[in-house]
Amino acid sequence: MHYLSKYQVFTDINELNHHVKQHTNRRKYDMNDTQRNVLQFISQYSVKYPGASHLKTQTIADGVNKSRRTVERAVKALVSLGVIEKLSTTRAVSGGKGANIYRILPYVGESKMSHGKEPKKARPAAESEPIVEKQTDDFISKYNYVLESTNIPAPLYAVLKPFFFGKELRKYVGIVFRAKSSKVRLEAHTEAFQACILDCIQRYKRGQIRNLSGYMYTSVRKLSRRLFLVERDVV
Repeated sequence: MHYLSKYQVFTDINELNHHVKQHTNRRKYDMNDTQRNVLQFISQYSVKYPGASHLKTQTIADGVNKSRRTVERAVKALVSLGVIEKLSTTRAVSGGKGANIYRILPYVGESKMSHGKEPKKARPAAESEPIVEKQTDDFISKYNYVLESTNIPAPLYAVLKPFFFGKELRKYVGIVFRAKSSKVRLEAHTEAFQACILDCIQRYKRGQIRNLSGYMYTSVRKLSRRLFLVERDVV
């Protein structure tokens, strides 16, 4: 198995192209030309394992005809927008810094995200640091009934897959189900739940929250409550 396969985000090229197009069109006023060109360049190298590529900064710089520094700024902006994820690597032999692994993330409409007050000061987060939280065996075993992607609702799997693997993925699936009201069906509010979850993850990656598990539980619980009240009033 090729090492990049575990970083694959999408099932095929069509899905990759769809989300790249969505990012480009929906974030028209959030991205400048250089950032769009960098995204397009990365996507062209993310075909074999849709959504994942391993590239040197200089390779991207040469490809878009910009300086390394300009590309680094563009990548940082794309990361902060939630368009891509950047993972640093280390050379196996020399131990020095290697090329970066880039993952193009699924587009989820920001207009449907939960909006809370932004904290005045945010703790800076390392942009190349993958999300990893310590977890206890007891907590994981409590939700180990969610075994594989076939047993996880597709909308939930789609929004969590780009960020988590294995036990970590099952952990957050468990948190969502524990927080969600049994009276609210996930399938009936797919976009709302996806946007809420992605918003939590992006806030964590930007350093605006410290405890992702607790924040996600609270956010999903509040969303579930709001949806229940709306459904009740409609009925």
